[in-house]
Amino acid sequence: MRNQLRERVAISGVGCSRFGDLLATPELQGMSIQELTARAVRDALDDAGMSGQDVDAVFAGNAMTHSSQLPGTYSQLSKWTGTQFKAGVHFEAQCSTTNVGAAMAAMAIAAGVYDTVLVYGLETTRTKVRGFSPYEREPISHQQTWLWTDMAVNQAYGVPQGYDIFSTYNGLVALGYCRKYGMSIEDFDRGMYELCRTRRLHGSMNPKANIQERLEDRAAREGFSDPYAYWQSAVHNPFVAWPSRLLSLVTTADGASAMVLTRADLAKAAGSAAVELKGFGISYSDLPWYGEDPTYWEFDKRATDAAFAMAGIRAADIDYLHTHDCSHISSICTAEMMGYLEPGKGLAAARDGRLRFDGDRPMSTHGGRHAFGHAWAASAGSDTYEAVLQMRGKAGARQIPKPPVTSVIHTHGYAMIGTVIVLGSM
Repeated sequence: MRNQLRERVAISGVGCSRFGDLLATPELQGMSIQELTARAVRDALDDAGMSGQDVDAVFAGNAMTHSSQLPGTYSQLSKWTGTQFKAGVHFEAQCSTTNVGAAMAAMAIAAGVYDTVLVYGLETTRTKVRGFSPYEREPISHQQTWLWTDMAVNQAYGVPQGYDIFSTYNGLVALGYCRKYGMSIEDFDRGMYELCRTRRLHGSMNPKANIQERLEDRAAREGFSDPYAYWQSAVHNPFVAWPSRLLSLVTTADGASAMVLTRADLAKAAGSAAVELKGFGISYSDLPWYGEDPTYWEFDKRATDAAFAMAGIRAADIDYLHTHDCSHISSICTAEMMGYLEPGKGLAAARDGRLRFDGDRPMSTHGGRHAFGHAWAASAGSDTYEAVLQMRGKAGARQIPKPPVTSVIHTHGYAMIGTVIVLGSM
């Protein structure tokens, strides 16, 4: 039957590094990207009760060869991860990489080719190799990072300074949202402030997050008694693409994530706290991403419809959702398109606290791309890692009071791979 997995597939183990800066974050200082990845893989294998030699194949993802210097990712990391002599492939789908890898692994398992597949993603967006040594690193400027990222865009549309993702992903979507729903810029700004507060709150409760400071605490540290005045400060939070501000954007990070997928019956037999990968959808497009309505992206709708159909769910079944929030307003548009939030009411839901871990529409409880941070090819795996922890009831201080039964994770692979996976309790 088309668009169906012929074998049930489970995620039996997950792992994720601290996201941060290999030169500056205390837990990461002095580590190489190889070691960072090996630790995430080890955590996933330990979680599944396996060793590297117990897996049948490895799908290794890395998008930015400039930053990691690992174009042959699987082979170069095989001994670090204990997976030498196994089948392996290196792939990339930009920021959707690890979850596209999960979909490919699910297909390989459902086809009967493999019983168990290890998927991992790694990225360094804050640091790069210095000179010729793979173990010495130096900072990457934000300008360089975005220029490298823009290599994913059709170069026929390129301009010398790189494709302007900020205006397209943030400003134009924000203006379209305000126009579509008759929202004032003032109300939009207040809603984005509350959304950022929620993301920062979640990050403050996550020991693996890049930013672990609440927005209120950051404002107080900068001398503001009113955190909203800090939010509106042209010095501390300028407009990047009006009316979207700096703190509504992605925060770059170095990081790695991993997951072990296996046949569902094997996961049950092993007694692991597995969750089922019930469905997925992938749809890609090139520029322009949208038509007359910048809040609606057809490839996301198609990926969502395919994933929901495969999993046999509706929007009303979703207990936990992450949508790709490099742009906070874009993530709200996606959640509304999916039916998780009412059209035009997403920012009101943020203002009312409904998107918090303890709200009735919890989203991005790890902190999202802003607070948790964004390590391109590793990020989708970090989203899935969080969903699995929530479904197990193991997310600590940010645990959703009633552990989710059905979780949906949406990612964008720039530019542009819309990917949606559906997880269900077993």
